[in-house]
Amino acid sequence: MTFSCPDELVFITPAPRTASAMGLSGSSSSGSSRSSSGSTTRTNFSGLVRQGSRGSVVKQIQRKVGISADGVFGPATRSAVQRWQRSHGLTADGVVGPATGSRMGLTGSSSGSSGGSSSSGNTSSSSVLGTAARYVGHSYRYGGTTPSGFDCSGFTSYVFRQHGKSLPRTAEAQRQAATRVSSPRPGDLVFFGAPAWHVGIYAGNGQMYDAGNSRTNVSKRAIWTSAVTYGRV
Repeated sequence: MTFSCPDELVFITPAPRTASAMGLSGSSSSGSSRSSSGSTTRTNFSGLVRQGSRGSVVKQIQRKVGISADGVFGPATRSAVQRWQRSHGLTADGVVGPATGSRMGLTGSSSGSSGGSSSSGNTSSSSVLGTAARYVGHSYRYGGTTPSGFDCSGFTSYVFRQHGKSLPRTAEAQRQAATRVSSPRPGDLVFFGAPAWHVGIYAGNGQMYDAGNSRTNVSKRAIWTSAVTYGRV
């Protein structure tokens, strides 16, 4: 079974990585005091901060990973967090949850992040799937990026944008920007091919939401092959 979701648009290059070294000393709060060493102080952090979050906790994270502290968790912050996680033996998913946040010595929680309806950093897989489900039945359109018509990567980009996450435009660019995972969970991206020629949103139990072609439009359906990879954003 084949599906026409060609990505022949211009690729968007992921945001360049900062050259700042990991583990630089920095403030553990929104104030101006700085640690006298690069040692890590463990705390009991209970938040969840990820791309799209804003606020004082994001500034703490940015200082910890050694980049400019503007309080906006964008692609550059995510890349820096991934490098910090790797250097500390943690799962490099670019998300600051309890394990990473406690290791960083963060204070506060993701409830301190503010700046808009999509910036809380608490986006759950169920909310992503709920958004995807709302567009089942919408038309497939080559190059489409809105509810008036989606192609595969236009659909995934649109859904995640509703949750404060900016994805590159094409399936292959999204594959390169995502963190590959071997044990997918609902809400992850599922990629067909490498380079990827198709992408959908994993719905669990071997199913996905995707914009396949003009015959299927946007639908929830079974993943028809095992030759896929999964990525988390």
